[in-house]
Amino acid sequence: MAADVKIVEQYVEYSPPINVYGSVRQLLRVVPEKYLSGLHKVTLTNSTRLRKAYRGKLWAGKRRVRPADCHGLYANGQIQLLMDQILSEVPELFLLFPPLKKYLIAKTLYHEVGHHIHKLESPGYRANRETFADEWRDKLIRVFLRRYWYLAPFFRVAFYFIRPFAHSETEDDSVKDTA
Repeated sequence: MAADVKIVEQYVEYSPPINVYGSVRQLLRVVPEKYLSGLHKVTLTNSTRLRKAYRGKLWAGKRRVRPADCHGLYANGQIQLLMDQILSEVPELFLLFPPLKKYLIAKTLYHEVGHHIHKLESPGYRANRETFADEWRDKLIRVFLRRYWYLAPFFRVAFYFIRPFAHSETEDDSVKDTA
């Protein structure tokens, strides 16, 4: 079923520093097939393209945010991942390490897949949409990271050293995955 989900790369004046198409394909294979039904397309794009395509703001929880400031968006069976926003969390050198690259992409991809699962399982209104999506993100990341069980000690040490290089999280950054 993951083969039925079309992955499209559409960038404007941007080229990701690494190949992300294969990583997204691998990450989608982890999602059970019944949850991918109705998911038509995953678009890998950048904030410049989204800024040109969408004007205005979206509701993200209790805040309004610009779509170009988010890490990802889900609507009508389509997911858009803003690769420049996702990959800016760590220095480019760390992106050469495949498990870290996949983890960064998985955080946003699985959050948006969580929104899709929410729409499939309980299509009505729910006040805690973001909590539901975050729970599914955590479940799917745990399943994916099982293949890297032997790297757990390394990840703990690496994240300890990466954290000072990553930009500090402010209130505005905390809603980037919520749209």
